Formats: sequence, C-alpha cells, structure tokens
Amino acid sequence: MKQGLLTSITLLFCLISFAQSADLDKENFKVSYVKLPTKPILDDTKRTYSTNHRGISISGFSKVKSEGTLDYNYTFNGTEIGEVNINKNKIEKKDKEGKVISVSYEYMVVVTYSSSASLSFNNAETAENFQKTYSESTTYKSSTFGSYTKAKDYYNNNRHNLRNKYRTAHKNTIISNINSYANRAYGYIPYTTEYEYLWILGSKKHPEFQKHHEAFDKVKASFDKIKYDEPIDEIKKEMEPIIEYFNSVIPNYPGDKRKIRKVRYASYYNIANLYYYLEMPEKVKEYAQKIIDNNYDKKDGKYFIKKADKLIKSLETNKTNTRHMKVLTEDLSNVPEEEEEEETETADVELNKAYLITKENDTTLVDIKSSDIASIGYKLKTVEYDQNGTPIGSRVKSAKKCKELVFVDGLHYRNIKFKESSIKSGAVDAGQMVLGGATDKLCKVLFESDKINLYLFNESEMVILPAGSEKGKSTMAAGFVFGFKKNLTKYAEGCPTVIEKVANKEYKNNQKSLLKFCNELTKCSSSATTQDGN
Repeated sequence: MKQGLLTSITLLFCLISFAQSADLDKENFKVSYVKLPTKPILDDTKRTYSTNHRGISISGFSKVKSEGTLDYNYTFNGTEIGEVNINKNKIEKKDKEGKVISVSYEYMVVVTYSSSASLSFNNAETAENFQKTYSESTTYKSSTFGSYTKAKDYYNNNRHNLRNKYRTAHKNTIISNINSYANRAYGYIPYTTEYEYLWILGSKKHPEFQKHHEAFDKVKASFDKIKYDEPIDEIKKEMEPIIEYFNSVIPNYPGDKRKIRKVRYASYYNIANLYYYLEMPEKVKEYAQKIIDNNYDKKDGKYFIKKADKLIKSLETNKTNTRHMKVLTEDLSNVPEEEEEEETETADVELNKAYLITKENDTTLVDIKSSDIASIGYKLKTVEYDQNGTPIGSRVKSAKKCKELVFVDGLHYRNIKFKESSIKSGAVDAGQMVLGGATDKLCKVLFESDKINLYLFNESEMVILPAGSEKGKSTMAAGFVFGFKKNLTKYAEGCPTVIEKVANKEYKNNQKSLLKFCNELTKCSSSATTQDGN
C-alpha cells in the first residue's frame, strides 16, 4: 500500500518536472491543394474566358478568342503627370555651442504620376456584369541637388524615362489586381507551401520528446507525397495512427498547471491542423473547441473554427468534398502575343493648339484634347510628348499657376478668382471647397471691356468681374440672385439708361441677358466718355 502510494507520488513529481521542460518548437511540413473559387462555374465545360488583354489569366479556365463564359474588356486610360515641384530645403551647420556657422540649400524634384484603367466584365452563365475603374498613383522624389538648375535639368533629362517607368509599374499593378479578383472569384488555383507547421516538443528531457519527433517525421513524409491534383485517401489512412498517438498523450497530463495545459495544447493543435488538411472540417471544429476549453491559447481555437467554417462553405459552394482535383488551364484563342498592340492614350483624338501663359508670364504652345476642354476649371490637362514627338500621355497643371489660355481658334480662358456656388459632379474640387473663399479658376471669356467682364466656369456658372476688381462674383451665389437688381444697379453706376432698364426688370440672370447688360453698359460708358470729351 505504502509502496504504491510512493510510486504514484514519484510519478506525479516526474510529470511535473517533465512538464516544466515542455518547450514547443514549430516544425514545418508541406501542404498542397487547390484554392476553390467563391463564384464557381460548376459545369467545367463552360470554364472559358475571353479578354482583349494578354495579361489577364484565370487558373482552371480555357482562354478563347471570343464569347467566353467570362469576358473581360480592359482599357488603359493613360498616365498623367502632376505638377512638377522643386522643393527647397535649408541646411544649417552648427558648432558645438549651437551657433549657425554656415547655411546651404538642397533641391529635390517632387512629381506625382497617376494612371487609370477601366474594365468591363460579363458573366454569360449568371448574367452578372459590371464596369470598374482602377487607379494607381506614385509620388516620385528625386535625390537632392546643390542648385535649382541642376534639379530642373535632371528632371528635364529624365522625365520621359520616369513617366514610362511609373506607367509600366502602374499597368502591372492594375493587371495584377484584376487577376487577383478574377481568380479569387472564379479560378481554381493550385497552391503549395512548405511553411505549415505542428507544435513539437523541443526539450530532450521530456518523456514525449522522442515520440513527438517520430510522429512529426511520419507526418512530413506523408504530406511530402501529397499533390494538389491527386486524391488524399491514402494519406488519411497514414495519419490515423499519428492522430491516435497525439490523442493518447492528452490523458497523461491532467491538471491546470500552465505547462501541463501546454502539452495538451500541442496535441489539440496538431490534430486540428491535420484534420484541416485532410479536409475534415467538422473534426477541426471539434478539436478547436478542445483548444478553447483547455485554456492555453484560446485564439488558436477560434482561428480553427473560423477556418473550418470557411472550408465547409467553400466545399458546399463548389459542390465537392475535396480540394484535390485536376486543373486545366489552356489558351485556345490562337491569338499570337505580338498581335496585341500597346495602348496609346492619344490615338484617334482631336487635338487643339493653344498658348498657355503662366503666372510667371512664360508662354508655351500646348495641345489639348477636345474631350478635356470641357473639364478646364481647377486644372488644365495637356498632351505630353516624348523626344520623338510621339504622344505618350497627359500632363496636369493647376489652374492657380495659369494666367491665360488662348486657343488658336479664338477660344479664350482666363484665371479668375471667385467663390463658386455650383455643386456639380466632377465640377468642384473638395480641396477648394475646404478653403471656403475665392480661389483661382480657369474660366471661359464671354465678354471683356474696360467697364465690365463676364466669364463662364465649368460650362454652367457665370462670373461677373467689374473692371478694377480682384474678385469676381458668381451669378449663382445667393447674394447675387436675391440682390440681382441691386448688384446690376451698382455695376451700372454712372449710366442712367442702363440703371433704368435694371429697374424695369429688362435684364434676366441668364447668359444671353447678362451679355446684353455688359454690352449696353460698355456702350453707355463709351458714349458718356465721348460726350464728356465734346
């Protein structure tokens, strides 16, 4: 009796001692399977796709020349060059006492490149279709230079290479994003990694050390044989004694001591993970709950439950009980790669020549697409050319840096400072709205004289600017609309005939009528000047 009690006590102390050396190591093994889609085409004879871009590819599908079940129509819209700024940074050199002993300056080129693309998609099987716009933007910062001129010369000498570099990078990123979504939704993606792991005892003093490692070696050897396109029935049989072993360890370590729970945790974790890759999600959830109840690392239990539920849903959606299957990806389109031409953003578009005058009074002859004229307001988009004179994209210049824009055909824009009132999609820049007050905008010239000026902003909002005034007034502003007669009377000061017409409500707040007001006011001023001169 005493001998048995002594033996039990000795065994208990041994278990506690061994448990104190229950260090766990991650031991990696390989897994291989097919990632299943979230929107599967269940009939494999209909797994076809067509696209106008060779970079788009869907795993497990056949590419056809036209009328695929899935059709992707891709358009790269081009790369815009933002404002080119040369930032100046002051560098002070100080002595030990903190006194400035020298001052120098360094200069850095900063410019933003922005690209966009559009995609139209159609699923003939489900009638799903959509259009989506993709965009990428990168702010380039050069190394520093000792002078403004050197920084400017560096950019001018490298601007085409820089633009082409970011254009290519943006295109690759956009295509990659399209492929990622397409394959997650529809593709059957073979997947292999050698970084899955089990928790294996790392202390040689622990009585389970040897068996733990033997079990892992068998797991590794079996899973090394797994291929994503072959059944795993034999692997399941080989794992039965391994799972049985990890289960047998659990009752040998009873109690609530943390390091005792740690040994049990290793068994629960290993079994749950093996069941996951043996595609037995309900068993995964069973052992995930044991991990939670064991109270060593509850988050792993919750993680396994989440993974198991996701696997159950995926298998049900794909009407299958396995992630191991043949995957056929082929190109049946018979379209040689060289037939695909590089996109040119300025091909087959009407260009308009204009003289751009900056606030610094620099004058440059520029080309502007007809489609970009209507959007002149906060920014001006001009065509960018390479050294050979080939159109390669667009450059965007802020309106606040532009003084005038005079088209060869007579169309004229001028920088006017005013507070706009129109809230129209694409018309008002959020950053300008934050400023609240009057800001620089490019406006179309409707009428200009030494008395009164009338402009049109965003093809919708007229702006009146009395001669000599620095700020214009929107004719859509509440103060102008509700004080229409009062405002016109003020502008017509010194011209009784026009003031009388204002009083008689002969002018309306529209373009035709305000042009008439400006003309009659200007003529009135001229007449008055002539009479005074006589």
